[in-house]
Amino acid sequence: MNEQEKTQEQNKALIAAWSDHSRMWKDNTWVYPVISRRAGGLSVGINLNPDHKCSFACAYCQSGPQEGHESVAIDIDGVERELRQFLEFYKSGEFSKCDFFGHVPEDKKILKDICLSGDGESTIVKEFPEVCKRMRKLQKENEGQFKLRLITNASRLGNEKVEDALAYLLESDGEIWAKLDAGTEEWYKRMNRSAVKFETILNNLEKVIKLYPICIQTMLCSLQGDVPTDAEIEQYIGHLQRIYAAAPKNFVEVQLYTVIRQTATPDVLPLPKEFLEAVAKKINEKLPVQVRIF
Repeated sequence: MNEQEKTQEQNKALIAAWSDHSRMWKDNTWVYPVISRRAGGLSVGINLNPDHKCSFACAYCQSGPQEGHESVAIDIDGVERELRQFLEFYKSGEFSKCDFFGHVPEDKKILKDICLSGDGESTIVKEFPEVCKRMRKLQKENEGQFKLRLITNASRLGNEKVEDALAYLLESDGEIWAKLDAGTEEWYKRMNRSAVKFETILNNLEKVIKLYPICIQTMLCSLQGDVPTDAEIEQYIGHLQRIYAAAPKNFVEVQLYTVIRQTATPDVLPLPKEFLEAVAKKINEKLPVQVRIF
């Protein structure tokens, strides 16, 4: 195989890895590796919601609804055991050669983070605080060789126990990646379909950014033929301004993305890159923040 063919094979493998963020890996229940465009390399996910429990029911969800899944008790020791086993596997060099990830370019297989992210909302699990403590312990043992992150819909960021847990998780260079998909209550209800009030989400984000670095993640998509209007985008940017004003130094970036995998709900379709670029331009006209498009 010549160099051009090798590069083509690596690019093909990388695209496949970006598109497949399966929560299933080997015989694991809780821990799974993915190649993350947003993290810039290998991200080790912790799925505390294999039963799909969530405080949102997003129209674009790629995990599927909670219905039909039996409740799963969290095995905290099992979570830690799977994390340790994976880290040993990674350090041994075997991960770099294994099955699905073998042909991905080496620089994309560098461990970037351990991230609480799965088939639901991690913060609604009562074991969340203890899992955060175990993750921080592992980070210390590995001398901070990776970040710790939480991907969240922000519905529970105002909860006292969650706040206490985040003090452990984000003690050393950690980040929250929080969802904000709407500018209005109406679009929020259609996109995220939650009993949690939209203003609660905004208040939580405004509160927690005063304590920790936050990335705002925003899904832009067509929903049953409708797309976010100019007025919707303007109000969304207004909320970003409000969050930014609370703690500018902790506002890391905005991540704009669209649908790339199969969604649980029909009639949810991706928007063209030009739409996302136009939104990014409008954000930067109002805010001095980095905006990345995925």
